[in-house]
Amino acid sequence: MKKRAQMILGVLIMLATFGLVGASDIKTVAVLPFEVHSSENIDYIRNGVWDMLISRISLSGKIEVTAKHKVLAALEKKKKTGLTPEDVLALGKRMKVNYVVYGSITKIGNSVSLDGKLLDIEANKSPVDVFSQSQGMDDVIPKISDFAKRIDYHILGQVPSTFGAPPAPVGPPVYGMAPQQPAGPAVSKDPEAIDALRTRQGTFTAVINPEFINAPQSIDRKGFWMSQRFDTEFKGMDIGDVNGDGQNEVVVIDVQNVMIYKKEGRTLKLLQKISGESYDQYLSVDVADVTGSGKKEIIVTSYNQGLLDSFVLQYRDGKYVKIAKDLRWFLRVIEISGTPTLIGQKMGIQMPFGSPIHEIVWEKGKFIEGKRMNIPEGLSVYGLMIEALDKDGPPRVVAIDSYDYLRVYEESKKLAEAPNTSVTLLQSLWKSDDVFGGSNNYFDLTPSQQQTARIQYKPYVNMRLLAYDVDKNGKKELIVVKNHSSVGRVFQNLRAFTSSEIYDLEWNGMGFVENWKTKRIQGYVADYQIKDIDNDGNPDVVLLVITSLDMGFSPKSTIVSYSLSTK
Repeated sequence: MKKRAQMILGVLIMLATFGLVGASDIKTVAVLPFEVHSSENIDYIRNGVWDMLISRISLSGKIEVTAKHKVLAALEKKKKTGLTPEDVLALGKRMKVNYVVYGSITKIGNSVSLDGKLLDIEANKSPVDVFSQSQGMDDVIPKISDFAKRIDYHILGQVPSTFGAPPAPVGPPVYGMAPQQPAGPAVSKDPEAIDALRTRQGTFTAVINPEFINAPQSIDRKGFWMSQRFDTEFKGMDIGDVNGDGQNEVVVIDVQNVMIYKKEGRTLKLLQKISGESYDQYLSVDVADVTGSGKKEIIVTSYNQGLLDSFVLQYRDGKYVKIAKDLRWFLRVIEISGTPTLIGQKMGIQMPFGSPIHEIVWEKGKFIEGKRMNIPEGLSVYGLMIEALDKDGPPRVVAIDSYDYLRVYEESKKLAEAPNTSVTLLQSLWKSDDVFGGSNNYFDLTPSQQQTARIQYKPYVNMRLLAYDVDKNGKKELIVVKNHSSVGRVFQNLRAFTSSEIYDLEWNGMGFVENWKTKRIQGYVADYQIKDIDNDGNPDVVLLVITSLDMGFSPKSTIVSYSLSTK
């Protein structure tokens, strides 16, 4: 027995040793933002090149690319522009990486030159470089991909399967040759799609690719539409007939304004702007008839220096009036058995979203707290739905928790013992292995709230969850957004979501399984809905997409929609 234990211990030591050796084989690469030489502002090109190189060079378990924030911190300490090769070498040693990627972008008129290098820190030489001179940015994109391919080939001695064919032999730049075409699916011929990809912010950080969906026929690829760009960061969006004209409007909020638009042709036309106070911070917006009046109201959660002062707008006599204000709840509208239901949550003392969730009902001309919802404490009203996941099954609570994991809860058949309640307790049925949602929308606690709160990070407003029967089989699927950040979710107070995917998940009785997901969308999805935005009688997948959030540049907002086929 003792001998057997010794053998097992020896095997474990060997495995641990091999694990350490394997870990040391991972090569580290720091990608620096390329220097820009141009009379015009082309920072969007630099950011696009940066993002593309990071995503293409990185390879799980083999090549690890240093996070952007660490690179920026190292550059900030250097406090120097125009880095020489000696500066890059010193920077790489200080960051303790094996390789550094750096270079420059020069744009004169329509001519664009790209000069990129890979510096081997240990050997102090540049074994891989790329030089490209072309008319327009479209010809530069494949050069960047080729550069990343050759970097991986130099480091690994082979080309990862994500790139396809091995790189071409490296030689001096040749001019006058036809440009390489980028690998991947053909670009859509839709004129709107081409315009989207060629706009100033769209060449590298395209708001959305009209061929982005890897989905069944229920997604109508021809039904793509994208609004004009807005020079502000919208925080939330919903759709509905809010002025009684029989047509759906698009309601969006930024920090202090409610704006009501209507889709007319290719653009959104502003119908009304309702401004708040300078100290207001709007967090969410919903559109639904929550008073039983037959009119759809606009429900806004507003936060003001530690105090919730939410309100509800209704269209009366040709204008929008506040039929309720100073509401002390986080508010959200969810569908329960097909009926829009307003739910609310008071600000918690130790945790902002630590209070029980109640139905909020309209009674005698005001909103009051109704029955307590059968929802576990600690969950937020945001990132929550109550839905029967099986055709004939009971409703279940589906939620995104505070760590962005999907959870499903079911009744445990035990009554709560708290005074004046008869709530059936719920138990966790399933938890996802991967994170979903992800939000840049947060609010700051006051110093006194921070002292009493159990959390030391910023409270974030979770992404909403939606259920819809996309494939028309009588069973709803979960449509959920996954936003991606270059720094992941390790740092709760540092989030910079810059790309996203949309997932269709179906419940199989034991957990959610993936039906389909979209290709990566370059942009952060701040909100989304499945409603008829263009008033053609068919539902649309509507996304509120934010771009230019990284590097501290002014964010841009765009509304994007895809028609759902009714076949």
